[in-house]
Amino acid sequence: MEIGRVKMTKLFVLIVFTLYFTVFGLVANEAEITYRLLVLGDIHYTNQRYNPLPYPKKQRSINKYISMWRKKSPELLSAARKQIKSEPVKGVLQLGDLTNGECESELLHEQMFRYAFQTLKNYFPNEPLYTVIGNHDVRQRHSESMGPVRKVLLPRQAKELDRKTLKNGNYCFCIGPDLFVAVDCFEKAEKVSAFLRKTLADHPKTRYVFLLTHYPLFPAADRSPLTLIPHYPEIAAMLEKKRAFVLAAHTHQFSRITRSTKNGKITQIVFTSVGEDWHNGRLIRKFFGNSLSEKCNWDQYLKMTKKRLFSSKHGQALLEELSEIESAGKYDGEFFFRKSGFAILNISDRNIEVRIYLDDSGKPARILQLK
Repeated sequence: MEIGRVKMTKLFVLIVFTLYFTVFGLVANEAEITYRLLVLGDIHYTNQRYNPLPYPKKQRSINKYISMWRKKSPELLSAARKQIKSEPVKGVLQLGDLTNGECESELLHEQMFRYAFQTLKNYFPNEPLYTVIGNHDVRQRHSESMGPVRKVLLPRQAKELDRKTLKNGNYCFCIGPDLFVAVDCFEKAEKVSAFLRKTLADHPKTRYVFLLTHYPLFPAADRSPLTLIPHYPEIAAMLEKKRAFVLAAHTHQFSRITRSTKNGKITQIVFTSVGEDWHNGRLIRKFFGNSLSEKCNWDQYLKMTKKRLFSSKHGQALLEELSEIESAGKYDGEFFFRKSGFAILNISDRNIEVRIYLDDSGKPARILQLK
């Protein structure tokens, strides 16, 4: 009888411990993903009403994006909206080229901005929206202008941040222990550097720092690879002292580049949400291949880029600049498919997980684990 009681006691203790560690483990695992964010790259919003007059120089490109927004871009955003129902997010990051620009007048571009911003809010009404300024956002038919950005985009972005005004596209916000810094690539380079330096100094105890930018910090495009953030060497030097991640767009291609130096490490992820390549089995551009098995690494990218620059108009100067970038640290990278989509960041103490979605299946085509 006594032996039976001992066995029952041991069994009871075992059950209690099992339940305790099971529950504790579940809680711990749940706590590992502190929060999520939805990330969109270029979306190039446009419509025929914003381009009523022919523009031979850019008409082919304009027609492409008008066609894209009739079906594919709405499908892409619908898939993103569907995905965040099962993976709730704290916000939506849109990394520039919200609009396609190329308008005949500032008034038309202002209208384009209003509809573009409201379109995203219609898809994601319950999540704060964080945008950065892209080159198409300041591009008009005969010149570049910040007028529509200042008049339409910045007031709406200020409202999303619960602020009265924004003077330019440089702003910051925090989510939990993490700092997010949006930079305006079309502001004076000195002002961008000064803003980042002050912001980092004002937030010394961050877990992660995320730089939100349209232009990459490190070369990632097959064409114009040196179209980068102004003062990029100085900005990289500031970021490598932190646990920093750069979230960029512009290249219309997903990629991941990590630079390591004696002072630290920076990882850059480039995103694309151009609907032209959404659900496109036969991709128009095949420079890096069009499947996951045909990805290109950093060394291959560098070789192809040098070859392209060598035959360009200002090839020698560009090659010298690229050589300086190459010698500034040790690089590792991978350039993925030419398909478009969206990504969800799972951000936790342990790591940052990037889940890239290329269709509406609910299954990520690629998962990156960043530390």
